[in-house]
Amino acid sequence: MSSRRLPSRWVHSVPSVLILGIALVCSLLGPLAVGRADAQEVLTNQSIIGMVKAGLSESVIIAKIRTSERKFDTSTDALLKLKAEKVPDKVIEAMLGGGAPAASAATDPKIAYVSATGAITLKAVHGEIETSVAPFAGSRQEVVLPEPKAQYRITDKQPAFSTNLAAEQWALIRLKPGKKDRNLPMSSNSGWGWEGATFRQGPDPKYRVALEAGAGPDGSARIKPKEPLAPGEYGLIAIVRGQPNMVEVWDFGVD
Repeated sequence: MSSRRLPSRWVHSVPSVLILGIALVCSLLGPLAVGRADAQEVLTNQSIIGMVKAGLSESVIIAKIRTSERKFDTSTDALLKLKAEKVPDKVIEAMLGGGAPAASAATDPKIAYVSATGAITLKAVHGEIETSVAPFAGSRQEVVLPEPKAQYRITDKQPAFSTNLAAEQWALIRLKPGKKDRNLPMSSNSGWGWEGATFRQGPDPKYRVALEAGAGPDGSARIKPKEPLAPGEYGLIAIVRGQPNMVEVWDFGVD
């Protein structure tokens, strides 16, 4: 029986086709694999002691307790140790509340713009993830938000926001303007080469705005940008159980 040989141009093209296929699969599945690897955080007594030693405010720690899974030791000896570690009484009271946090606290973040005239609750808009893939150039993903501008507008260049989550569970993103929409740049990878590929999940650091945390008079967590905002479109995203929810965006515009 005679054997047939593939044309040489086919043989040489096989590695390139395989590499391109691997790059495309990795670009699409890489962020999912990273997300599945993240373990769910559970607060313990030592977690609280660590936050106190790090200098986090009482209100921030309480907000973190209210919005997290927890497994506290509230025995007499454990409470005495907490007191010896200078954990505030109000934090210990929150720990004694016991039980898992209400589902709504973890799944329904709320945030309000606080001005001199009062607080106005922001409404979330829902976007769609758009993935762009180019051979050997990697891929990028963006969340596309409807409408070129947010309906809610402010002139405050350094706005303060009140939230039911801990301050560190929010990220402020400067949105990219489009002709008929706005874009929130997110995960990307560098493409496939001889040295492998790198993946990043989450909002693009180039568009993330640094925030500072505080506490309101009612004990709620407060956040505001560290530097005045330039006029433009912005969005707040919630980070729940370590995962940023970038499809649900609390948007606003600065005029």
